Amino acid sequence: MRERLRSDGDTANNNENDQYGGDYLALNWTDYFSARFISNFASGGDDSTGKSRDVKGNPLDRLALFYTGAITDWLGVWVEIGYLGNNSLRSVNADGDSEPTGLNYFAYDEYRVAATWDFGENSFYGFSVGNEHPNSIGQWNYPLILPDLWYNGQGGVGRSRNIENLSAQMFYNDRWWLQLSAVTGGDNTNWSDGTNIYVNVSRNFIRTQKNDVWLTVEYYGGNDFPSLMSPKKTSFLCPDGCPNGVVDTNLSITNIPGFTSESIAGAPIREVDDFDSYKVTVQHAVADWGHHSWFAGAGLTGMVQHLDDRLGGGKIERTLWGLSLRYFYDRTYGFEVYYRDDINYDYTTQTGKKRGTFSKADFGLTALWYPAMNVDFYLRWVPRSDNTVFEDEREKYTDKASSYMLGMEYNF
Repeated sequence: MRERLRSDGDTANNNENDQYGGDYLALNWTDYFSARFISNFASGGDDSTGKSRDVKGNPLDRLALFYTGAITDWLGVWVEIGYLGNNSLRSVNADGDSEPTGLNYFAYDEYRVAATWDFGENSFYGFSVGNEHPNSIGQWNYPLILPDLWYNGQGGVGRSRNIENLSAQMFYNDRWWLQLSAVTGGDNTNWSDGTNIYVNVSRNFIRTQKNDVWLTVEYYGGNDFPSLMSPKKTSFLCPDGCPNGVVDTNLSITNIPGFTSESIAGAPIREVDDFDSYKVTVQHAVADWGHHSWFAGAGLTGMVQHLDDRLGGGKIERTLWGLSLRYFYDRTYGFEVYYRDDINYDYTTQTGKKRGTFSKADFGLTALWYPAMNVDFYLRWVPRSDNTVFEDEREKYTDKASSYMLGMEYNF
């Protein structure tokens, strides 16, 4: 694909099969340095009571700098550093209101070093060390909108928790992806207090240049992972709880696991002894099928956590599924839609009583416009945001919140 990208100084070619780029402004690709800039023109919606929130903008929402590429023929590096304008530190007034201070995080983010060697045709094997969950290596098109219970906060708004993973991976015959990883934990870099194991087996069933279908089966288990239902908060400002009028939203970390995590309102805080989880996804990518391109995916994931025996045991079980579709016409006009829902989410107490939960499905829609290959505008709409409650405590359930965001992304 790199050889077919039109660069500065090249004349436009009317034969679209010869070159990518067309009449777009496609800057030269660089092998080592790139960047991603995100601007939020307007965002708003309703809060949990149904009251309209203020419409706000953030011209410099995020800026990520990437240094990635080959060190030698067999050794490469990935480094990301981000300016997180969406996480501006806020002041606290006497009346409890807060305003941005103009101080923001410049965050060290993902890091990975990988050693790789070819063998045979369209095959390689390698080893890597990184500070994010190891499934980030094997994610096709980075489908974060599919169900996920492992994501550990990397790439967020500056308050992420680093982990360490050591991985061995192999890509065989342009059809198979195999990966085995050791992980320090769900939210820490300590090898001494427990470890986890990650396994990925993926197969491409079509394997053409413009049409791929991948089936991926993943396993993640071990004895170091935070509770699904009751995340713990660590504050830099108020370690014992904030007094009235003091807010530590931008100065605290909550170890919520998974991109699609859902804590349970009022759930007890319990320690996890060990856990087992899985994820099965089918992903279909089509490029330039006439005027049409799309990426579609379906996923099913589940986790069982056995709780601390010293406190009487018990367990947490959650299974959820989801669908997603991103479609483009002429690689310019498109949309993205997703749908996710729990199949079950249960807490078994120390006495053996099972407490089920109640929540509604999550869904959202994003409209996309790409006037150039490296510039896009988007309008994201989530019509409902709700919480998860125990079935016997439905009075705590709220579903009046909603959100929208109009923004731009620029990559070079």
